[in-house]
Amino acid sequence: MNEEKMILNLPYLERKAISFTTHEYIVEKALPVSNYRFRQITADPMQDYQEIQDNIDNMYYDGHQYHCLLIYDKENGDGLLVESEGYSYARYAQYIPQAKLIWEQFARTHAHEMRLCCPLEIYQHIDNYPHDGCIADNAEMARYADEINIGIKENDLPEEQERGLMHWYHPDGEDDELENKIYSAHCSVEVIEGELTGVITAKVIGELSDKDMSKIIRYCSGQLSDGWGESLEQKYLKIGGSEINVSFWNSSDDWRLLPEKAYLDSLTQSEDMGMGGLS
Repeated sequence: MNEEKMILNLPYLERKAISFTTHEYIVEKALPVSNYRFRQITADPMQDYQEIQDNIDNMYYDGHQYHCLLIYDKENGDGLLVESEGYSYARYAQYIPQAKLIWEQFARTHAHEMRLCCPLEIYQHIDNYPHDGCIADNAEMARYADEINIGIKENDLPEEQERGLMHWYHPDGEDDELENKIYSAHCSVEVIEGELTGVITAKVIGELSDKDMSKIIRYCSGQLSDGWGESLEQKYLKIGGSEINVSFWNSSDDWRLLPEKAYLDSLTQSEDMGMGGLS
């Protein structure tokens, strides 16, 4: 086999085809599965599969177009487009080479941004000095935003480069749509109202329900406190000739992770309260 040549995985080539007529099929959901599971499904598509059963409501014909489930191999990339017509097996299906790349390209170009914001705690590394006494002023640290963002990128693992926090997301049930609705969620710092602030920029496909919003905030809060954020907090970033630790989370009652508008509103409310409620 010549490894320098491109290889396409196809069911077969049409012999003496008269024409190639295409139709529009709407992908209602893209479902990544392991290579082992994908090979199971494609080797015997007439068997019942839980993945198809769980997504029956996503597959139907509306009189004009087929609405389908795209099952793709998250390791090797090929996929199977399925419209099960209410059954648990691939009643109507087509093999799609490089389905993962096609789906990811669609996600990148059709997603819109959503931003979540939170306060930061930045610690200056001073030998033999109490940790709590080393908390930096976020307004003074605003000038180091670019340097801190470089340090954040360097701390990210290679597998986090594409989807950020969403790389670690695991659906908590068959009704959990976040993995398909939110393509990526990347963390950075940004100057907001004069202070250095934590920002999560998410790429969203479609609309998020209130339940979806609550779920992504809860998930990201957990990542900031125990997962991605804990790893970053332990890394010393060289900033302005000194070393600092950046924490996107703290245990105080004032900490919150909110959509950007709600976060800005909360800052305004805090300022109003500080002035006795006067605006």
